[in-house]
Amino acid sequence: MTALIALVACGPSTKEMSGAKQARYHGDKLVLFNAAKTAAEEKYKLEKADETTLGFNTVGRWYTPEGLAAGERDMRDVPDRSLNIVLVVTLQPDGDDWVVNVKPIMLRYFAGRPNPDKVELNDPSVPGWATGKVDGLAFDIHEALKQYEVKTVPQMAPPPTAAPAPTGGGY
Repeated sequence: MTALIALVACGPSTKEMSGAKQARYHGDKLVLFNAAKTAAEEKYKLEKADETTLGFNTVGRWYTPEGLAAGERDMRDVPDRSLNIVLVVTLQPDGDDWVVNVKPIMLRYFAGRPNPDKVELNDPSVPGWATGKVDGLAFDIHEALKQYEVKTVPQMAPPPTAAPAPTGGGY
């Protein structure tokens, strides 16, 4: 139990994750793209990367239903209901700034079937660890791009209005 608590404590908080997903970056698009790509390559092999479309895909990895990495093996060598996850990363314009999107392509293997089923991220059968793979890469890229993040200035409260001056007499 202590090891689990320590493991959970190492990951980003919900607030940090939300900030990473909503972050905007300002800078040269190729510098941002290459920094994002380098961050992804620290944990994943890339299948393809394209500077003209500002996107890249990780090599698909198989994971057991429990979330253990089964590698890049043939799907017939993985347990029933294993997931293959490819992470697709794109850098997209947002006015003068850029946003990073990380979307998964997931396939589920069923023993005895020749073709895996495509699984959408919002499918209720998708385990939390799978969405964690998407969030983890988004956070790693955000950490690599932090120096380019556009910081918004918090809205200042309007100055308090002065109470009206009392008018004369009236007693």
